[in-house]
Amino acid sequence: MIVPTKTNTSTVTDMRTDAIGLLNQVSKTGFQYIFQRSNPKAVLMSMSMFQSLLERLEDEEDEARAREVEFEPKGNGASLEEVAKLYHVKL
Repeated sequence: MIVPTKTNTSTVTDMRTDAIGLLNQVSKTGFQYIFQRSNPKAVLMSMSMFQSLLERLEDEEDEARAREVEFEPKGNGASLEEVAKLYHVKL
């Protein structure tokens, strides 16, 4: 976990009074913790950091699903020719 510091924290008041400045800070740091009455309430992050997190999450989910499928019972399978015939595809 990244520790809140003076450079990566803002308040709800900062959001109200200087939203553009807050967005500029997010561009520099990648994210900002938002506090309200000294309690952490939210994290504001850049789109690039958000996309990166989503991609990592998707990769983790794909890997977990692949591990599940690995142990599922396998059927007898079908040859390429059988599948092509079933779907009317010429090889």
